[in-house]
Amino acid sequence: MLVAERHIIKKGHRFWAEIDNLSWQSKNLYNSANYLIRQNFI
Repeated sequence: MLVAERHIIKKGHRFWAEIDNLSWQSKNLYNSANYLIRQNFI
């Protein structure tokens, strides 16, 4: 089971830039880990 939440934050929000940066880093971390796992186990 996969549970996911979506929060919509407008560009005018005071934390938008920080959230955008953290989301980008999170995406890259996931993709890097996924790549390493696929290279070793698939």
